[in-house]
This record gives sequence, C-alpha cells and structure tokens, in this order.
Amino acid sequence: MSGGYPNLLKRRASSMMKLAERLLHEGEYDLAVLNAEYATQLYIKSLLYRLSGEEWRGHSVRTLLGALALVAEENGLKRVAERIYDYVRRSRRILAELDEAHTRSIYGVFEYSRGQAETLVSAARSIIKLVKEIEDDVFRGGS
Repeated sequence: MSGGYPNLLKRRASSMMKLAERLLHEGEYDLAVLNAEYATQLYIKSLLYRLSGEEWRGHSVRTLLGALALVAEENGLKRVAERIYDYVRRSRRILAELDEAHTRSIYGVFEYSRGQAETLVSAARSIIKLVKEIEDDVFRGGS
C-alpha cells in the first residue's frame, strides 16, 4: 500500500507521543493521557492501512487491535494475529482504561493523577512498540 498516508499517521502519532511525554513532565496529566491515547490509535491505524488499504475509523484501542488481528489473519499472518490476541488478553484492564481515557480526559469530573497518567502513557508506549515490531516483522521479512 502507499506509504504517504501511513507515514503521515505515524508522524502524527510520534508528535502526539512526544507531546504526551512533555505534558506528563509539566503536570498536565489529563492532556498527557489524551495525547498518548491518540498516538496509540494513529499508530495502529497506520498499520491497518498498510495491511488493508482502508482508512479505519473509531477510537477504541481495543477494537483497533482486534481489527489489526483480523486483518493479519486475512493476510495469512496467523502468528501476528496470535501475538496481538495474546497481548489483548494479557492487557485487558489497561486497554479498557486507555479507551476510557479518550473521553474521561476531556469530559470527566475527576482529573488523572500523576501515577495514573504515567501508567497510561507507559501503556501507550508499550502498544506502539508492539505495533512497530509487528510492522517491522511483516514488512521487513521477519514474519
């Protein structure tokens, strides 16, 4: 698939993740979490586009990871799909919290604490790392 759109999404994801880190250090925990969640979405969507040629809508990281696993299966990448399913099974709670962060960080009546924000930013980093590894495996011959 064309590299333009996925690269744009990855560049935006990288910028949002850097912003999340900066906001975390500045004590802007809600905005740090929001940007980390958005960065995660965009990175997953970039790989979904590369594998399927389709633009993906939606905001749920869990749903996007599930879609990525299904698209991987459809492309004959069974081990990749299993790796994603395994990650989702092991990370259900934090993935649910990251999904909730999309709305809570903007409209919630409570603010995120430093510890909560650090946990969610770290989770976003972990998901992006997983997706990058999968992308490298798939497109550089590792899988």
